[in-house]
Amino acid sequence: MSERPFPPSEYEERWRRAREECRSRQLEALVVFSRGGAAPDTYADILYLANHYHPFVWSNDFPGWWIGRAHAALVIPLDAEPTLVVDVSDWRPDQVVPDDVRFDFDVPGRVGRVLEERGLDRARVGLVGGNAMHVSPYQHLIGCTPAVQWVQVDDLVERLRMHKSEREQQYVRESVAVGNRVVEAMMTTALEPGRTEAECIAAGIDIATKAGINVYDAACSSGPNSFWYSWGRLPSWTTRELERGDFFHVDTYGALHGYLYDFSRTAVCGGRDAATPEQLEVLQAATDAIDAGVAAMRPGVPAREVYHAVRGVLVERGVAGEGLNGAIDTTPALTGSFPAHGHQIGLFWDPPWLLPDEETIIRPGMCFGIETMAGRPGVGAVKFEQDVIVTEDGCEVLTTIPKAFL
Repeated sequence: MSERPFPPSEYEERWRRAREECRSRQLEALVVFSRGGAAPDTYADILYLANHYHPFVWSNDFPGWWIGRAHAALVIPLDAEPTLVVDVSDWRPDQVVPDDVRFDFDVPGRVGRVLEERGLDRARVGLVGGNAMHVSPYQHLIGCTPAVQWVQVDDLVERLRMHKSEREQQYVRESVAVGNRVVEAMMTTALEPGRTEAECIAAGIDIATKAGINVYDAACSSGPNSFWYSWGRLPSWTTRELERGDFFHVDTYGALHGYLYDFSRTAVCGGRDAATPEQLEVLQAATDAIDAGVAAMRPGVPAREVYHAVRGVLVERGVAGEGLNGAIDTTPALTGSFPAHGHQIGLFWDPPWLLPDEETIIRPGMCFGIETMAGRPGVGAVKFEQDVIVTEDGCEVLTTIPKAFL
């Protein structure tokens, strides 16, 4: 990033909304922790509120030298400017939004001292960061602030992020636009027998890297392993050579300015002439299911309706497997271990999740990945996902590449 992605006024509005939420919960301040250092699954809250990402990797606490490496914290009093606490001296002043930035190798300890300085060392303080903090720095924070009444409010900032501003929506569009090129490169490579999974992934990651995308992962599987969400482990791909007639599917996610693209596609190696009628049926069922979910994604409906629209097609076509905890040879892995058919995308995977009992109402400005994995024993499994932005009367589909590669 060479400039701040949003004007200061947008961050100030986020702080205002956070303070308003604190008052509604009888909190006197808010402390938000995030973790960086190649951990994109925990960066969102600090990036959202302060535009700071921590570049230094996590290291176990070494008291006397450092505590809470890779962590950053934002202290938001109700009646004063926020203070950002970082443990790197080379934080980016052209990027970071708060004027008050404190550098300290002991991040939790410095948070305690900032609270004392602000007269909040005996206050009722909301704590965001349960998904980001390691146990050791958390215990140190509690030990440094014995009179603070900590209240865990991990949902507070996450809920602020649910509705995306116009500029946030544009960053999602730009991210998915690169994602379209990334996934298309992976899929077209997979059409060639003899190419490896690794070569397919590399074709896309090369595009992403040059476009300024931070690639999170590219989970894939192929051929006899297609029922697995990802056959590879560290990395999520293998050097297996694709054979004519193999399914190859990938679910990949990366971020531009922190905002995700996240979607998936399937190819049949060798193209349409190599695909069996049974494979084409499974592919059609998956794409029809997500098309039904896209049609159901509109303002005013509860999120569960989108889930049931997708699920209904899968069950009707006999490609859903046995559901959660189903055997891997009969139930595609994502269907067997993941109870949702999608989620919001933004700085991370945000609520609402597309679950069978989720009552949150869909509203304009929300951005979703609607997804499924479908398969039949003896045929194989496929993965399909579309990214959309909810509009005033429906949704805008951002994933514009072909639904399947044949």
